[in-house]
Amino acid sequence: METRHNLFLFRLFGVLVLVFLVVLPRQATARPPAPRLLPSETLVYLRIANVPEMIEQFEQSTWGRIAQDDQVRPLVAHVFAALLEAAEGIEGTLGVTPEELLAVPEGEIALALVGPDEERPALVLLLDTDLDSPTVQELLARVESGLAEQGTRRRTVRSEGAEMVIHQLPQANREFAYIQKDRTLILTSSERVASELLLAWEGQPRSRLSDNSAYAAIMKRCGGELEEPPTAAFFVDALELTRRVARGSVPGQVFLALLNPLGLDGIRGIGGTLSLVTEQYDNLVNVHLLLQRPRRGVFEVTALQGGEVTPENWVPRDAVSYTSLRWDIEQGYPALRALYDAIRGGGALRRDVDQRFSIPLGIDFEREFLGELTGRMSHTSWMVRPARLNSRANLVGFQLKDPARFRSTWQKLTSHLGGQLERRSWGMTEYWQLTQTASPASTPDQALVRQPDPAFALLGDYLLLSDSSELLRQAVITQSDASVSLGHELDYKLIASRIRRQDGGQSPGLFSFDRPEESMRLLYELAVADATRDQLAAQSTANPLFGALDGALREHPLPPFSVIARYLAPGGSLLTDEATGFHYTRFTLRRQ
Repeated sequence: METRHNLFLFRLFGVLVLVFLVVLPRQATARPPAPRLLPSETLVYLRIANVPEMIEQFEQSTWGRIAQDDQVRPLVAHVFAALLEAAEGIEGTLGVTPEELLAVPEGEIALALVGPDEERPALVLLLDTDLDSPTVQELLARVESGLAEQGTRRRTVRSEGAEMVIHQLPQANREFAYIQKDRTLILTSSERVASELLLAWEGQPRSRLSDNSAYAAIMKRCGGELEEPPTAAFFVDALELTRRVARGSVPGQVFLALLNPLGLDGIRGIGGTLSLVTEQYDNLVNVHLLLQRPRRGVFEVTALQGGEVTPENWVPRDAVSYTSLRWDIEQGYPALRALYDAIRGGGALRRDVDQRFSIPLGIDFEREFLGELTGRMSHTSWMVRPARLNSRANLVGFQLKDPARFRSTWQKLTSHLGGQLERRSWGMTEYWQLTQTASPASTPDQALVRQPDPAFALLGDYLLLSDSSELLRQAVITQSDASVSLGHELDYKLIASRIRRQDGGQSPGLFSFDRPEESMRLLYELAVADATRDQLAAQSTANPLFGALDGALREHPLPPFSVIARYLAPGGSLLTDEATGFHYTRFTLRRQ
């Protein structure tokens, strides 16, 4: 028994030794993710954390599920096959088929522009893949062959346990280098940057992108409420990138000189994240513009105010989208005047406003119009039937401080524009419609295009402007019965509740609600309309893509719209003015 016990201990000891000798060293040298590999001087960065996972997530997303529906799949397969056929030239150029090319990424992929001091920015591509696959080797062979034809000088360098291949291009100081290490392919236009990437890979102390304070602050803010890492992320050092691009250029130097008075030199960076198919969201986008304090120039003009996001009573319940913005006019407009006058000369804004607005409209635009606004401006879109390319009509509302006082301004404006406006009424509400001086010329596409008929009205405490009199009349009807307005719809209330979770404790200065189902319904009705099919057939002989689409729709007609609609869910977005800058969030809910 003792011998067996000793033998067991000996074997256990051997296993532990193997763990330390084999497993742990591999873990220590495993490639760090791109942010801990790229230098801190990275100017542009785009990363997909895991390409196969992203493809799986897309297949589970709204559009992926629609494409895989039994009644839609044949149509999608037909169109995809036609696209692959149209892209068959790729195989002749690269030596691989499009399907093989799409299968190359097997993990992380990152594209970056790195800008070492006093050097030309270098492109970097990091790609996790099977380096022994015939596809990858064929691609590298094609690259080598193409470089050889340009007369490059090829050499190899052994560095940090990996072989680096460097091609010196005939042009002065032009290089191309690539490294194959473990299951990662690194391609870059700088030998120095390639060497730094290898040093970072081996854990040697270097300042990395993840150490960049602007990058770290943006990524922290864009993490949102999700525990899962984002599907994709990006970062741009916009100010330094602009300086590099403008270096050595006279127009570029002139542009750089304007950055300070415009306040654009206060941009520390912009970045964001994308998450696909989470527990609650089909997609979630976060973007953050990081700014220095105090803000100057254009960022003083962009003075957002938080406030109520409930739609006004005139917004129809079947609106396709709704957006509301609150601008602090008392702070923003003086900042605009100071900025405009600093560039164009003292009093320039007042002169231009008078020439372009006050005189043509017959009112003092700054005092009688801007001075009467609260700063809340709302926009809604609505479908005018039948379906046409521009069926999506628009209505903009400006909230007034004192509607009764503004009526005298409105009377002056309508009287001044006299012959250009026709006075109409809808129920007890007056509205004005732009006079149609001439009917539009008949065109082959007339059945696909709606003729706009702009109309205007004072409704409650709002001035409403629309490119459709039908939508304006619908707003009047909705105002008379608030229970049929958008604010009472369940899908809107659901989005509004999610907005409150996303705003980081800040009331949004801009809020938006969107119904993808209604936008898709328009596209669907257009796709099945006779006029659209006739135009598609007419264009199919001259355009292979239109021909493929026409053939696909003939062989595989679209299913009833209800098949597509069951996958679509509402979405929303918001913009907040925060201490560190402006933060934008957009999301679409996930329909189970």
